[in-house]
Amino acid sequence: MSLNLSANRLEPFFKDQTAFVRLNHYPTCLAPNLALGAGRHKDAGALTILAQDDVGGLEVKRKTDGEWIFVKPVRNSFIINLGDVIQVWSNDIYESIEHRVRVNSTRERFSIPFFMNPALYIVVEPLPELISEENPAKYKGYHWGKFLATQKQ
Repeated sequence: MSLNLSANRLEPFFKDQTAFVRLNHYPTCLAPNLALGAGRHKDAGALTILAQDDVGGLEVKRKTDGEWIFVKPVRNSFIINLGDVIQVWSNDIYESIEHRVRVNSTRERFSIPFFMNPALYIVVEPLPELISEENPAKYKGYHWGKFLATQKQ
């Protein structure tokens, strides 16, 4: 709705969605400054809902200066990441955020990300309502299922 689209505009893309969940365990690491639990990346899908424990370790890259910012865990809450699919659909109005996970020297960490993705047959491209002569499409369309098949899970 913040894109001035109808509330159900994206619904058809998720009719046969390709969601999955991952269970992450990050053991303690005696030299956390020499290792990452998960290297820097952006989520390729549409939306990620992350449940994490109180240890924390998630960091996001600040766009203005490239500094990595620790995301403090908040009890009984979820972190929501918009992925590359939303960035393409919105024609860069929304951006996928680069993030990574740091390990801890004294405590193990657990997190549970839920990845919400479009149906395998969907072509991901900027929504026609968000492109114009003044704001041309910034991305070429790509087939989500073919793209997903090339990715490591």
